[in-house]
Amino acid sequence: MYVGRMVAIGKSNGKLFVGYRVSSRSFPNRMAVAKDDVVSITPKDPADLSKSPYISYNCIRVIGEGVVATNGSHTDVIAEKIQQGYPSRDALALGLLTMDYEKDAYNTPRIAGIIDATGLGYLGIIQASGMNIREFKLKDEAFFVATYEKTDFEKLELRNSTAQDIAKSMYELKFEHPVCAAAALWDGEFNIGVHNG
Repeated sequence: MYVGRMVAIGKSNGKLFVGYRVSSRSFPNRMAVAKDDVVSITPKDPADLSKSPYISYNCIRVIGEGVVATNGSHTDVIAEKIQQGYPSRDALALGLLTMDYEKDAYNTPRIAGIIDATGLGYLGIIQASGMNIREFKLKDEAFFVATYEKTDFEKLELRNSTAQDIAKSMYELKFEHPVCAAAALWDGEFNIGVHNG
């Protein structure tokens, strides 16, 4: 099954995390790059940027004791709203409404996840048919949403102890056309991991 991009939120061994995975048929020549508190998705060939404005973006961004993961430039929009003092849920809703679904050939939905110091997690999706946001009181479990096929919030089996493990596990999920994955895990501070195919 091809699900496109995925965002996951969860708790593993008592530690909160977000995960992100790129699956792509059109632009598989990409990688996840971590620098400081940000993970970016970038094409290996810069010429690909002329073919689509949607293939390069920050997918994970740490903001203090919270972290945002998305499939596009709305990562920064949501993170900036949180930095301005908006509650996580409101920042998520405003970011998705502001950016709307992608105006590409597939009307690709925008998806997003947030975890914060309260121990709560949020998932959201905006697509041509509407928007859905949900709050999760996370226990030792994970949930995800994807751009295609899995556009409702579903449980995910993903139990690991490091951000690197979570990124690798996201990459290895049995969905088609994996490209790269990334994760951020709270362990007194956020640690970031990436896995490139």
